[in-house]
Amino acid sequence: MRLGLEYNSGASEVNFVGNWRALRETKTRPALIFGTSSDRIGTPYGQAYFATLSKSLQPQLGVPLAPYVGLSYSGFEDRVLFPWGLNASFGQHWNGGIIHDGVRSHLAATYSWQRYSATLLGVGNISGGRDLGVNFSVSF
Repeated sequence: MRLGLEYNSGASEVNFVGNWRALRETKTRPALIFGTSSDRIGTPYGQAYFATLSKSLQPQLGVPLAPYVGLSYSGFEDRVLFPWGLNASFGQHWNGGIIHDGVRSHLAATYSWQRYSATLLGVGNISGGRDLGVNFSVSF
């Protein structure tokens, strides 16, 4: 379980964020995670509620890939979205991948060390271009 607060600088709002891993991933079963956070990247307000299935394919493929799919209720758009993505590990500290939030696709690269992580995001916007974003987190 993870609980916290997140600040959306674009909307100047603070939202509750939480994740609960209901089922741990096994060799044959994906993980099931429920959670809530601010709505999609770029929305001016709103809370999202989601369920996600994720599975590492490292044992089957021999490469560090982990796809995920989910259902998300968008409070901003008042509708259900279908997010998906693919993460890849690049050594002990680096990972990255593609994130599709149910509307737009984004690229992400994360560097993690000790209890910290920093993520650089290439955020798809309405006009089809990309904006850059940064996320920094600390685990307690």
